[in-house]
Amino acid sequence: MADERLPFRIDPARLYEVGRDGTARTDRGEAPEWLGPRHRLILGWVMLTGFAVGGLAGLSALCFVLGARLWAAGFALAMLATTPLLAIGPGLDWWRHRRPHRRRHRSRSADFPPG
Repeated sequence: MADERLPFRIDPARLYEVGRDGTARTDRGEAPEWLGPRHRLILGWVMLTGFAVGGLAGLSALCFVLGARLWAAGFALAMLATTPLLAIGPGLDWWRHRRPHRRRHRSRSADFPPG
């Protein structure tokens, strides 16, 4: 959508992102389509690790209620150790599909239209 108040039009082919280090980057990656194979893979990993973390948390609470404090502490530590696994799905998607499409530019890219 073009804003008619602007004295110029924004060309999406020339858009780039400048990081904190001052390096310009272009990103031609696409988001996964809704419930497509990539999206289902991300959801599957998050659900699998979510069930593992939730199950360990439930076992920890159950053992604590039953009075087995050592077992409860063990399951709590296992739950804390498995929590970072929740990042596997989004991390794999970034590594396989997003990262290859990001390019760093030290100067104006040749595929940008002349300005």
